[in-house]
Amino acid sequence: MEKRDVINIVSRKSSDFSTKIEHQGKLFYIITEIHGGEPVTISTTIYLEGAHIETLKLTTPVKDENELSALVDRQHDRAVRKITEEETANKTRIAYFREIKHLVRTGYGPRALDATRKALEEFPEDPLMTSYHAYLTATVDNDYDRAVELCREAVKRLKESGATAFDFPYPLFHLNIGRAYLKANMKKDAVESFQKGLSFDPRNRDIVSELKRLGMRKRPIFPSLSRSHPLNKYPGIILTRLKLR
Repeated sequence: MEKRDVINIVSRKSSDFSTKIEHQGKLFYIITEIHGGEPVTISTTIYLEGAHIETLKLTTPVKDENELSALVDRQHDRAVRKITEEETANKTRIAYFREIKHLVRTGYGPRALDATRKALEEFPEDPLMTSYHAYLTATVDNDYDRAVELCREAVKRLKESGATAFDFPYPLFHLNIGRAYLKANMKKDAVESFQKGLSFDPRNRDIVSELKRLGMRKRPIFPSLSRSHPLNKYPGIILTRLKLR
């Protein structure tokens, strides 16, 4: 970790402590403020590339200047450790995803299922990991009841996480859920999940392939002509791109 640059600004209302950290190629700013009054509130805000991501607060009746200074340092350092520890956890999570995805694509289902079990021991609330576990529970163990239960848990965890489309692979998540539902012979739920995935990535090959296998291809513009006929092929492409079909 780079040397911490601390700026102290003292006034009657508050004191500010500021730290800039470059970690894993990302620039973080941590600002801790002491708000006066009884009791005193210590507020630490974390910014990533200038965007606010989290605020830690501690309210304390402590008045002694030395004790208060120690509390400020402790909270500020906790925020710094939080950044480095979470980034390390993210690296571990990504490593699991890569391993599981590779094992699934290369046909090593039982090993992939074991990997999801290990991953969930470390990240029990992770929705994407749970979606993989649901899919593999259905395809490897053929335990459809448990797979459906896991699908619902994964969807619930995703909603609770508040993840945005910018930081979460929604298409992959819904692909896994859809495949698990399909294996459990719940076609309607599977199609709904696949369609949700396509709403985030309309050209996702894996999801499109699953829907084609289910006979869910778009209806030709001219049903009496073949799909490859120019009157079906080219206008169909244009209308799809314009999202009119």
